[in-house]
Amino acid sequence: MEKRIAWIAVFFFIFSLMVSSNVFAVGSAGIENASFSPKQLAKAGAGVANPDEPAAISYNPAGIVDLPGLQVQSNMHFLSIMTWNDSVTAGDTHSAGKIIPVPTGYMTLNPGRLLKDRVVFGIGSDSPFGLSDKYSSVHPSVHYTGWENYVNMYTIKPTVAFKICDKLSIGGGPMYYRMYNWGGIQAYPNKLLAPFTQADGQVRLNLSGNHWGWQMGILAKPHPKHNIGFYFRSPVIINTSGMAKVENSATGGNFETGANAKFALPLNYTFAYAFKPTPKWALETDFGYTRWAIHERLFINADPVNAADDAILAAIGKNDKDYRDGFSLQNSASYDVNDKLKLMAGTYFYWWVIPKDHWIPAIPDGNRLAFSLGASYKILKYLTCDMSIIQVIGFPRKISNDISASVPLTGNVDGTYTTSITEVSVGATYHWDGFIDRITGKKAEAEVTKKPAR
Repeated sequence: MEKRIAWIAVFFFIFSLMVSSNVFAVGSAGIENASFSPKQLAKAGAGVANPDEPAAISYNPAGIVDLPGLQVQSNMHFLSIMTWNDSVTAGDTHSAGKIIPVPTGYMTLNPGRLLKDRVVFGIGSDSPFGLSDKYSSVHPSVHYTGWENYVNMYTIKPTVAFKICDKLSIGGGPMYYRMYNWGGIQAYPNKLLAPFTQADGQVRLNLSGNHWGWQMGILAKPHPKHNIGFYFRSPVIINTSGMAKVENSATGGNFETGANAKFALPLNYTFAYAFKPTPKWALETDFGYTRWAIHERLFINADPVNAADDAILAAIGKNDKDYRDGFSLQNSASYDVNDKLKLMAGTYFYWWVIPKDHWIPAIPDGNRLAFSLGASYKILKYLTCDMSIIQVIGFPRKISNDISASVPLTGNVDGTYTTSITEVSVGATYHWDGFIDRITGKKAEAEVTKKPAR
């Protein structure tokens, strides 16, 4: 029975490496998607100072150094996201509600006595950034700014962690980013051309690219009751290229042309402190800083077609963003009911990063408050299952700008926007303690050494 479960765990881990996230979710605002595991989300993301699972690869890789043997973790997150716009001038609208599955997977290997119990290797796959939303194409607030928007991507994270001494560990490694489908659909404003009366067409953008970044973490345990954690993720600029597909152009009918753009993803620092008043309780506070100011502009360059279409593509493809830096505060509590059951809860607050004068419904950014609950249960000797739910409440954001109201375009994005996110996560971790020691015979040697002399 346990062997069958082990193979199922390996299968779902491999599946997690092959399928990626594509949804704006919980994170430092913007398009960050910090959904790594049910345990991490049950604590509202506050786990940097108390990492105790393979998914720590993504929020403090130093923590995997204390995981024994071979461990395989597979998770599935189900997100439901809705954004409402209450507009006096353009009429009310909302995004299309849908449930989106997001898999993540991680594996760690501790060579045990072979490397003196001080080195652990790991690999994981998830999507730290993502976007997926869709509105009615005829509504003025999204007609010219994009009624369907998507960022589909994944990362692969080879990781190694070192235990410098019993009280200090470090970990990190490279991060491979693969953005395999970034783009959206919006109106193609033929009315930019004289006599300014032509009906709109449509343009669809599909770009892809990849790049390498890196991450690292530090975990200090100066006292049995106190842990201090630190996490860093490097900035990345992904050079993307692909196609812009136009339908019903007033001059060229339907055509395709090459396009390219640079997509900037921010660095992140997170400082964390965990307090363990008793062996059963753990309380933690994390403070995060994300340098979203790197996202200053978004220039989509299209290959030449003709003078008229080139002018339209330039007008709709070059936009200032001027994001500001983001901050987050996360708090959590966990309680070990017994050897099998752990209960967790948390809350976080994220500050907005997109200024009003560059805000569009494609990324409904605003201040966010979240509450989370979860549990971890050891159902077999080597199998632990986790579950969590997190509710994100977006504060109403009143927008008044002229992004799409300039003549000869019509419509605007004005209104009061409210976003709600509900995420349910389930996961399982299967572990083989002393995996390498069993293969190499080190465990047997250790047991012989420990036997008392007769």
